[in-house]
Amino acid sequence: MTTLKDIAAKVGVDVSTVSKVLQGAPIRVTEARRDEILRVAHEMDYRPNTLARSLRLRRSQAIAIVVPSTTNFLYPEIIAGAEEAAEEQDYAMFLVKSNASDPNSRLLSVAAQGRIDGLVFTDDYPHPPVEQRLCEMGIPFVSLNRGGGEDERTVILDDEAGFRTQAEYLVELGHRSVVFVAVQPRNFVANLCLGAFRTGLSKRGVELPESRVLGCDFEGDATEVVAEQLYALVPKPTAVATASVLVASRLVQCLKNKGISVPGELSVIGYHDSPAALWPPPGVTTVRMPSREQGRRGVMRLLQLIDGQKPGREVLAASPEIVERGTCSAVY
Repeated sequence: MTTLKDIAAKVGVDVSTVSKVLQGAPIRVTEARRDEILRVAHEMDYRPNTLARSLRLRRSQAIAIVVPSTTNFLYPEIIAGAEEAAEEQDYAMFLVKSNASDPNSRLLSVAAQGRIDGLVFTDDYPHPPVEQRLCEMGIPFVSLNRGGGEDERTVILDDEAGFRTQAEYLVELGHRSVVFVAVQPRNFVANLCLGAFRTGLSKRGVELPESRVLGCDFEGDATEVVAEQLYALVPKPTAVATASVLVASRLVQCLKNKGISVPGELSVIGYHDSPAALWPPPGVTTVRMPSREQGRRGVMRLLQLIDGQKPGREVLAASPEIVERGTCSAVY
């Protein structure tokens, strides 16, 4: 196994110089010598001694990502990005599923045992008692969702831009009779997203009355009810936007089962993207958000906190992207 000493002997420098260059630490060394150290380390297949490093820093070199569900279509993309960032930084990453009856007991137990250096919450911001306990134990955490405040330990998507984009897309296609299917229960984030969609419409002269705001669970289990409500509206809507791609996908199938042509009679657009958006073929038009990058940035932000830095709140700047799959058409 190659050691720092082996690399130092090959290059002809001190072990401390090799160590600092490989860690990216500040050191006065020429670019040519830095490149040589990196090249030799690669050629000699150097692997850092993570155990020794963790003992020296009194860290476990492990973090955990907390999910409320392993079946929700959003989490695989987030987890993939988080894994990439953790591996690049020589950290192991564990998946912790919060318990439905006592969602915080498992993760607090893991944290209390010193098996992890920090936590990434993929769903809700931790409840105040959990936040207080983590702070008491000195366990940093980052949330990928927001509560009602402006806490700095968050890495969030620009959902306001995403839902404005969704609204603008429908207006550009000529739709003026629009329905929005919000996620129930309508919490702080759900209301924020609805407000952004309304703003996107109103800036282009289209209003969204409360009577044209329907509700559905995030997984889309109640889409049959939504389809019946849409069918009963007068005047008939020409487009429906949803706060979840699963709702959109399942709604398209429900409408087709009722003999309603999509997009001939009713255009449908979802929010977020996943393999679920490809069913039923050819799939549902949706707004793609940078969930994978959110997972990456969440881990990088957490590692900054672990290193004692105090980064501010981050809103990902990547632009929302309309993915067209044939469930939206223009009206004239």
